[in-house]
Amino acid sequence: MNATQGMNVEEVKRMSAQLREAAEEITRIEQELTNGLAEVVWTGPDAERFRGQWQSEMVPALQQIKNSVNELGDAADRNASEQQSTSSS
Repeated sequence: MNATQGMNVEEVKRMSAQLREAAEEITRIEQELTNGLAEVVWTGPDAERFRGQWQSEMVPALQQIKNSVNELGDAADRNASEQQSTSSS
């Protein structure tokens, strides 16, 4: 006998909320690090290179991760809503 189990809608919705919270945390961390870097007393070519790398590579990478995590949360929420709609029909 082969048993299959459907989606636990509440668990998936909870996971979706956790993903959105994680995306917000990524934004908070990026802002905290950016502000911290601005406050560091550091001059010279190494400092400029480091700050440039932060702004041109790291910030966009963190923003992409945040967007991907948000999209995953949205997809989980959509799937849960579709399952709930299908199950109640």
